[in-house]
Amino acid sequence: MDDARAKALSAGANMSTGGVNFNYVDTAKLDRMGINRYDTKKPKGNNFIRIVAPDTSGPFAREIHQHTQIGASKATYLCLDKMYGEVCPICEHIQELRRQNVNSDAVKELLSGRRFLLFVVDTTSPDTEDEGPKWFDCPITIYKEVCVHSEDRRTGAKIDPTDPEDGRDVEFVRKDGKRTDYVGFKLTKTEPIPKSWYEDLPSFDEILLKPNPAEMEVAVKGVKSTAFSEKESTASSEKESSGDSRRSGRSRERISEEVKPGTEVKEEATKESSRESRRESRREPETNDQDTEQATAVQGKIAEIQNRRRARE
Repeated sequence: MDDARAKALSAGANMSTGGVNFNYVDTAKLDRMGINRYDTKKPKGNNFIRIVAPDTSGPFAREIHQHTQIGASKATYLCLDKMYGEVCPICEHIQELRRQNVNSDAVKELLSGRRFLLFVVDTTSPDTEDEGPKWFDCPITIYKEVCVHSEDRRTGAKIDPTDPEDGRDVEFVRKDGKRTDYVGFKLTKTEPIPKSWYEDLPSFDEILLKPNPAEMEVAVKGVKSTAFSEKESTASSEKESSGDSRRSGRSRERISEEVKPGTEVKEEATKESSRESRRESRREPETNDQDTEQATAVQGKIAEIQNRRRARE
């Protein structure tokens, strides 16, 4: 077995349990893929499933941290802090309440809980098997028990229940009462599973719904602070700027030809001055007053000489 898979099974077997039921996936996308939700409510509570994994190594399930029952709409959000390492408005609000000494029950309701997302095939009957893979909003108790039983008690060797050739079916019973319990876990050796059960499974990241922080803040506080509003505004400005940089060369030329308000008169005067200069450059050169007097004197001498010649004739 892959070492990463063995370590994941060991970690799951030693975790603590607790949590609530919630939805955190893109169910519309899964529905389009023909992947429905698995429900543990069965006749007499008997469940028979085969876990199928999108990958062949590492954890076969995705651990989820989520805030539930948020605001008037009782919305559910992935915890941005624990899931993505980002600022989580709900976690921030929890800290504010603690600083104000708000009673622990109000804070406790906002804390994030853990679940596991995985894919299973219902192996109760041939008909349920024909329904193909389903996504399973798995309680920690079930995930832990699967990991605990994925070990040979005689040798201590790990068993990969998701192995297509040498995997196991998982059996357990759901008991409903004041609280829901899952008991009677057993891993059963069965026939190899068809490739069609696991060939086209989406990755967990493809179907997880990352929440909008501004929306989370409105849900938990009833108002949107300037912090997240500014983030949205900055993101919008960056997007617009990016769009401007992709404009065509012609568009940029048109933009450069635009004039700012109040500069039209100044620019028009400059253009008129430039046109006048060009007209002046095309005119014939003009003589000064001294050149004019010299030319007049020369013409007078010529006329005097011509008159003397006529008198001698």
